[in-house]
Formats: sequence, structure tokens, C-alpha cells
Amino acid sequence: MQRILLVDDHEMARKAMKHFLEHHGYACEETEHGAAALARLEEGPSIDLIVSDNHMPVMIGMDLLVQVKANPRFGSTPFILYSGNITDEMYQRAIEAGALAVLNKPYNFPDFVAMVNEALKTQ
Repeated sequence: MQRILLVDDHEMARKAMKHFLEHHGYACEETEHGAAALARLEEGPSIDLIVSDNHMPVMIGMDLLVQVKANPRFGSTPFILYSGNITDEMYQRAIEAGALAVLNKPYNFPDFVAMVNEALKTQ
């Protein structure tokens, strides 16, 4: 079963995503910010996809993206970044840093699952 790491400081958002993705056959783990996500990645087992909010305390999603992509152990892991206020500049920075996709909140759950399915085909 493919494993997805959900990173968001809003517990209800994580739980909703987790419920929806698990209903579609994925195993999900949750962390509340980027630093906790990095710690989880370091300890294993491997993660097949990272889905992260951008605006969080401790470490924002963009910083998490940059650190993940710079690490040879898990830098090839697909990464989807989302936020409630994506600017064109932020979108471009995220894509250049290695994000597979950048989503504006609120997003459509069926479209989101289709994106997850596509991301995990590369694994």
C-alpha cells in the first residue's frame, strides 16, 4: 500500500484529507508542520508522496519542499504543495524547487485524488 505524508497545522484539514485518501486505498500519516515532517522522513519507513500546506508554524511548506528535494535519501519523493493564497511567484518558486503540483485552497477532492493517483504512478 502506498504511503502519503500529510503535513498541515490544521488537524481537521489533515483528518479530512486522510479520511478521503484512505477511502481511496492509500495509507496516510500526519504531521503538523515541516520540521515534524522532516523528522518523520528521517526515521522511516519510506513515504511515496508528500502533501503539504504552505502556511504553518515552525517550518512552512516551501521550506519543507526545498529541504526534501535537497536530500538524496528522499529527494525523489513527489511533493504536492497547497495554500489559500498562492501567488504566481510562489507557484513558480515551488515548481522550480521540485513540486509536482501547487494547489489553491479550497480544492476539489475528486480532482485532488486524481492528482494523487497520477503522482503515485511515477513511484
